Amino acid sequence: MKRFLIVTGWCVAISFMATPPVAAAADYFARRFALELDSGAAYYSIKLPAAAYAASRRGDLGDVRVFNGAGEPVPYSLDAPRDAARTPPTLRTVRWFPLPVTAADSAGAPLGVTIAADGSLRTTAAPPARAQHDTDLVDLGHVAGEAGALVVHLRNDNYQGRVTVESSNDLRSWQPAGDAQLLKVTYNGSTLSQDRIALDAVRARYVRLRWLDGAPYIESIDLEVQTASADRAQRADTQREWREGIVAHAGPTAGEYFFETGGPYPVDRLRLNLPQPNTVAPAIVYSRPSLQTPWREVSNATLYRLHNGPVEQSNPSIEVAADTDRQWRVVVDTRNGGLGSGALTIAAGWRPATLTFVARGSAPFTLEVGSEAVVSSAVSREDLLMGASSVAVAARLGEALPVAPDDADAQSANKDKDAMRRYVLWAALLLAVGSLGVIAWRLARGARVAADAAGNAPGATADKAGNAGRADGTGQSNRKA
Repeated sequence: MKRFLIVTGWCVAISFMATPPVAAAADYFARRFALELDSGAAYYSIKLPAAAYAASRRGDLGDVRVFNGAGEPVPYSLDAPRDAARTPPTLRTVRWFPLPVTAADSAGAPLGVTIAADGSLRTTAAPPARAQHDTDLVDLGHVAGEAGALVVHLRNDNYQGRVTVESSNDLRSWQPAGDAQLLKVTYNGSTLSQDRIALDAVRARYVRLRWLDGAPYIESIDLEVQTASADRAQRADTQREWREGIVAHAGPTAGEYFFETGGPYPVDRLRLNLPQPNTVAPAIVYSRPSLQTPWREVSNATLYRLHNGPVEQSNPSIEVAADTDRQWRVVVDTRNGGLGSGALTIAAGWRPATLTFVARGSAPFTLEVGSEAVVSSAVSREDLLMGASSVAVAARLGEALPVAPDDADAQSANKDKDAMRRYVLWAALLLAVGSLGVIAWRLARGARVAADAAGNAPGATADKAGNAGRADGTGQSNRKA
């Protein structure tokens, strides 16, 4: 027992020697960026750059830090963008007037249309023949809000064409107001439709639609009137950043494609670009944070890329709830040929988080990210500002800075220490097992020697002989009897 305790003590001592204290864990950061500050304010904020997302090794961005010139971390908050309430736009049916080619550019009211005292339009002639019709004049009326889009309901079973939009308040001077492509295609009993013409903040009374690929048969036209909340949501869409050119690789099963975003981006939009024109295929999109977790469905859509002369249209981007998963999977229905040959490419869009920090200490300040040793130390924005009336001033992201050689050496040294620690622990384990085996063998051998010594003692031999004689005498007595 004494030897066993001695060996155990040595093994425990070796293990402690091989394991460094927790405080020795390296706070190594993979990327460093300069932060440019103005005005000497107390608080600054910056949209977290895409490079920080790419360098982060945590799904919650817990390895983001801001340091001052003395290398001290400063307090900070990290806030995801808040989604504006999306109130459905108001739809109102508007009147439209087909115009012949010769009348579209006439000054004032075009041929076949008159203007009433209240500004409304009235028709005075039959609509032009199809061969002479390439423009439609739309009377938006009095809009209580902002004209967001025109929704054109087509009678055509199949239509694909481009349209340019102009606006005016007097039918004399016209201003460009955007362009769009309309689509209506029937596929496997369902209809693919793109019937919305976005208006670039139009506040005019009249809109003119010029059809570049032949005028469609229009059933009706609705006007989307945006509320203030819808307008905020639309502005938020313009703040989205995109990572383009992600190439998906085909999986082992037909119609299966895999890709990675390359960081914990809070992806809420996906553009799937099909490799071949004239392709239509339903698809389901899955994601997961790592290889060890199961897939979960996040969206489904019908993907298409249709070509008609100079017009080519593709499916709109897919909306998903903000998703920081890195692993993505697209499963395409292959019953009609799938996507064909070529590479499926993806663009991932997200709205970046806002980093707010206190400018404590002296400059220069740096943004650092990408550490396996640290955990999140962010506080809420309310706790950070502490009711301060001052508004956080916008900071600017400067150039990428080299990682300090000391940090790189520390990382390399820690890797070497980790490897050495593993080797020493294995050696200690093998030594302990071997020692225990030797002790067990020696104990067993000692037990056998003791048993043999007890069996060969003189007293034990005499007892054996006496017992044998008594056995013989008993046997003879029995035979005489």
